[in-house]
Parts: sequence; structure tokens; C-alpha cells
Amino acid sequence: MTLAEYNEKYESIIRSSNISDRQKALQLADLMIDMEGQINQAGEVQNKEVFALYKKVSLLSTLL
Repeated sequence: MTLAEYNEKYESIIRSSNISDRQKALQLADLMIDMEGQINQAGEVQNKEVFALYKKVSLLSTLL
């Protein structure tokens, strides 16, 4: 997935008014799992922009 696709999915989740905060948190967790593919086995970030979004998603998911 590209950064734009990850960001679009993130925006879609947080802007959804018809789902609960718990459901949003679960969907954000799924998104984070998808984004973890941008980190190689040595723990090096393959795409710094995606990793920045990953951190943003992580922070928001802890607030829900």
C-alpha cells in the first residue's frame, strides 16, 4: 500500500460517525498491522513517511 492509501484509510476510520470508538480503535489496530510491513526484519524503517503516519495512528488509538 502507498502512503496515500494508508492515509485515506486512516481518514476514513477517524471520520466515521456511524461506528463506536471501540470499533475505530480496532480498525486502527488493523491498519497498524498492515503498516508494520514497512519495517523489515532488522527493525529498519523502509518508508519514513508511512512510519510517521504509523506513530500518529498509534497515538490516536491510545486516546480512544
